[in-house]
Amino acid sequence: MSSRLSNVDALRGVAALWVFAYHLWNVFAPGYSPQGSPADHKPFDADTPAGVVASYPFCAYGYTGVGLFFVLSGFCIHLPQARKHHTKGGDDLQPRPFFYRRLRRLYPAYFASLFLAVAGLLAMTATLDGAAQVPLAVVGVFVMVNALFLLAVRPDALSLNGVYWTLWYEVQFYLAYPLLLKLCRRVGFGGVAVGLLAVELLFTFVPTPEILKPIAPHFEWFFLRRYFEWFLGMWLAERVAKGVHLPRWVSLAVAVGGAAAGVASSHIPVLWAGHEFWLAVASAGVLSLLASPASEPTPGTRLARGRGVLAWCGDWSYSLYLIHMPVLRLIFAGEAVLPVEWRLGGSFYVAGAVAVVVVPATAWVWYRLFEKPFLPKPTAPPASTRPTQPALTDTPLPVGGGVTGRPEPVTSPCRG
Repeated sequence: MSSRLSNVDALRGVAALWVFAYHLWNVFAPGYSPQGSPADHKPFDADTPAGVVASYPFCAYGYTGVGLFFVLSGFCIHLPQARKHHTKGGDDLQPRPFFYRRLRRLYPAYFASLFLAVAGLLAMTATLDGAAQVPLAVVGVFVMVNALFLLAVRPDALSLNGVYWTLWYEVQFYLAYPLLLKLCRRVGFGGVAVGLLAVELLFTFVPTPEILKPIAPHFEWFFLRRYFEWFLGMWLAERVAKGVHLPRWVSLAVAVGGAAAGVASSHIPVLWAGHEFWLAVASAGVLSLLASPASEPTPGTRLARGRGVLAWCGDWSYSLYLIHMPVLRLIFAGEAVLPVEWRLGGSFYVAGAVAVVVVPATAWVWYRLFEKPFLPKPTAPPASTRPTQPALTDTPLPVGGGVTGRPEPVTSPCRG
């Protein structure tokens, strides 16, 4: 059986598509998202477009995909290590090779996206009415800050591409992972969970002390604000490696309860600050439901085919996440310079329809050019365990061990 968990790849596809849908939805429904504080929400009234109301339940919470990505990241990074620990009795994590693998996996597509982000930013500022041109020197600083992951030093560099803040978190997560792993082995996962949960709740609900307010923007993306969410994925990976899965009713209760708490608190001012935390908890419940062999759909069924499509999207979900906002900027900047009669004729909606096709297509090309060449190559099992082709048969053996029949690495549970 393959160690690759296709359901996890499918969840990655869901997360990226959901975030893309959310940002595209915001173009047509600005101000309705519950991601902003309740005081800033646009209330529904008689003038609210029917399309906004109909799409709200799904699109308005698309930013939940970020919390899902954090949970999935913790799961995918730790599962190979957890499997090694429970089969060989030790971790033997080498920080230098680990960091090199993470850099090789993430940085090429990320660095290439910086130049697409520059084009998107310049196009947007050049076409928006009343928007000031961004000096090229400032754009250069933004590129350097993002390329070196220095958003804490220059927070306004995030204007280059609004999703880059999550990469800043991920880099911190990776840097702290060897220490986190040692801590978990020494004091136990339960003790670490309590500590990280307390820190995240402290950051979420306790106002910034007056003495720290002048430097508060520089700590806006300090990793301990969200490390508990990453740790949830790590904890689930540890259980999967042991073969000890949460009961389905517990996972379902966490998923449904977290989602209900997140949605409810997103509309209650005093609780709003914690609503993304609850949505991330719900994501962990969903992952717990799906990250087991028992949850894999039967091959050949409609459910398996749908999961296969989402798993395919999961392959290039990182590229989609990186480039969707710059491409959206370029598309709508192009629409903004069309003749007035075209714009009055509905070209804005045509641009939205074009984005639905062009953004994923661009992401797939990006994946092929800047991401796939740097992925670890699939490794064959040892010769002693490798299946052999029967001498007389018209049916070839499937390539790899996965349900989809795609070549899959033996050592990696998902494209993390």
